[in-house]
Amino acid sequence: MSKIRHEWYQTEREVVVSVFIRNVKQEDLKVDLQDRALSLTVSLPTGSDVVFDVDPLAHEIDTNASSYRVLRPKIELKLIKKSGGVKWNKLEGEDESLVKMAEPKADEHPSHAYPSSSRKQHNWDAIVKKSAEEDEELAKEFSKNPNSGDKAVNELFQKLYADASDEQRRAMIKSYQESNGTALSMDWKDVSKRKVETTPPDSMIAKKWGA
Repeated sequence: MSKIRHEWYQTEREVVVSVFIRNVKQEDLKVDLQDRALSLTVSLPTGSDVVFDVDPLAHEIDTNASSYRVLRPKIELKLIKKSGGVKWNKLEGEDESLVKMAEPKADEHPSHAYPSSSRKQHNWDAIVKKSAEEDEELAKEFSKNPNSGDKAVNELFQKLYADASDEQRRAMIKSYQESNGTALSMDWKDVSKRKVETTPPDSMIAKKWGA
């Protein structure tokens, strides 16, 4: 396996791999996903390439359903397990184990298993929870002061949107559009059931355009 720093964790359905190469441009990245292998190639301005590969993967993946995204500090790959529910004991190499992961109850969030390839063990459930809490705080801060300038709004959106789930992204777009840019929520369960009203800051009154 490549010596480039990386970490991974898994849920019942997917394996998420983070490859820590900073400031990669989309056009400079080539991703090759196979049933039992993955390869990332980053073209550098010097003409050389940085390559990260895992061959073989511990188990098969669904290459059509798998995806990746480029973030500022890393490249994140979401590998969909071919055999859902099977626990991967490692990321690379032969893994004869076919142990099923415990299925989460309907009212529980799926657990995030520790990445066995990482030297430092992380409590991923706590990290996911902390990240969500921090994003909610940023959203609340925006709602208190939505007139902080286009640049600040764009930066806020970029940070929240990059790390948000699909439901959180839908909530952000719906709340921002329906409130005319005065509210931002990441709680899809809440905003999906109602229209988000315009909530101007204190001492200001919302008026329709041209009124």
